[in-house]
Parts: sequence; structure tokens; C-alpha cells
Amino acid sequence: MSEATIFLVEEDNDGRPALRENLKNNGYSVTLAIDEEDALDRVKNGYLQANLVLINLLRKSPEQILDIARRICRAGSLDVPIVVIAQRYGEELEGTNLKTGEKEYIAYLEDGEQLLSLLSRLVRKTA
Repeated sequence: MSEATIFLVEEDNDGRPALRENLKNNGYSVTLAIDEEDALDRVKNGYLQANLVLINLLRKSPEQILDIARRICRAGSLDVPIVVIAQRYGEELEGTNLKTGEKEYIAYLEDGEQLLSLLSRLVRKTA
């Protein structure tokens, strides 16, 4: 199997480098956008190829982030899984991955291994 590409949309200036490096260290190619506008610019020509969209936007609900991710996928004709990293959630959700659509997930992270496991499972199905 060839190296899978993750389209990472990450607004957090502090977390972005660590997340990108962690993904690369786990065998993923990473295309990066820093916000919705940047992501739309990157996909508008239709040349961006990705196996999965991973998105983390600050000060938005998971539902709002899913809507943004859907717009990005439509604009780039990407028919790939979407994983939203939730920022604020109760203890009862911690450590869960909620499937919200056919290819849409909200990750309520307990640790980085949870995210990597989910990504591995989703990319293996699509790559």
C-alpha cells in the first residue's frame, strides 16, 4: 500500500507542528491548511489528492466543523472520510469516536493513540 495522504486543517498554531510531525512519523503524507479559507484555496483547482480530511478548528462546535469539512470536500471533489477533533466535551465522551455519517467521525480524544488508531482503520479501508 502506498503512503496515505491526510489533508490536515488545523487552526491551533501551538498544536499544528506537533500533530503534523506525529502524523508524518506514523507514515502519513500530510497536506496542511491553517483554516477554512486556506483549505478551500488548496482544493479549489481539484488537484489535491487525499485519503482523509482531519480537521481541528478552534471556537466551533463539532457540528459546525463537520459542515466546514463537508464544504471543503465538495469544493475539492473529495469523497474521503472526515475526522473532526473535538475540543470541548464532557468526561463521558472522552476516549470515544462518534460516527455521525457514512464517512464522518468526531473524535473525543483521550490520547494521541486513539486518533492514530482511528486514522489507520479509516485509511486502510480507503487507500
